[in-house]
Amino acid sequence: MPRLPGWAWLLLAVAFATLASYMALGWLKRQAAVQPPVKEKSTLVVVAKTPIDPTSLLSAVQLKTEVWHQETPPQGSFKNLEQVVGRVTVTSILPGELITENKLAPKGTVPGITALLSPNQRAMTVKVDEASGVAGFLTPGNRVDVVVVVDKGEFDKDPIAKLLFQNLKVLGTGQKLENRPGDKPQIVPTVTLEVTPEQGERLALAAQEGRISLVLRGQGDQQLVETLGADTSMLFGKPKKAIAPAPPAAVTVAPPVRAVEIIRGLERTPVTF
Repeated sequence: MPRLPGWAWLLLAVAFATLASYMALGWLKRQAAVQPPVKEKSTLVVVAKTPIDPTSLLSAVQLKTEVWHQETPPQGSFKNLEQVVGRVTVTSILPGELITENKLAPKGTVPGITALLSPNQRAMTVKVDEASGVAGFLTPGNRVDVVVVVDKGEFDKDPIAKLLFQNLKVLGTGQKLENRPGDKPQIVPTVTLEVTPEQGERLALAAQEGRISLVLRGQGDQQLVETLGADTSMLFGKPKKAIAPAPPAAVTVAPPVRAVEIIRGLERTPVTF
């Protein structure tokens, strides 16, 4: 049998390679036709369509659904408007922001400031001036310390200041019209704070005995500190007398018979109510 020349063997190799490639490509096309295309995994979530204030009753016009391009939605989110309409918000929500369970009050909550209250807490409104109210920078959800300045009676010429409460939650801000004898009615800024019943008693007495000032805390700052209080001598040097520190807000206060002593931070004759 005659041997084939080299160029013939080369042509045969190219032909067999071409045939193999053609067959492989055909097999891949048939497999792609059999398998369904892979779809993008996604789900729906509810977001805000318009700005929403705290204690608002949610309606369908304030909300919309958007595609969440992941198979698993964020924890606490909702898939349709019916799950959210009629719920009450506990925080401000911006357009496009995700609606989640932690931004809503429990089901059945009535719109209003009560939606913002934690269990076993109360809402109490106190008067402040623009400066002591942190110059209008307070918003619901902020945390503040309460300082009382007493300048009445025996403290008329030697006022004292004392840190009364720490880390109280701001529920809201507003204004009230106050009538003062001999003067025209004036608009007075107010701040509503979340307090326990005992804190409410002390805060009411502090507002009666002196002036309330609020100190804004940094976001996430939970530290409680003890202070000695201050009198006018501390403006220029060592205080003339030590002012006993008031107990932290979380500590149970003394009986009402000692309420005036606790507020003023001084040891004095008990005042019976």
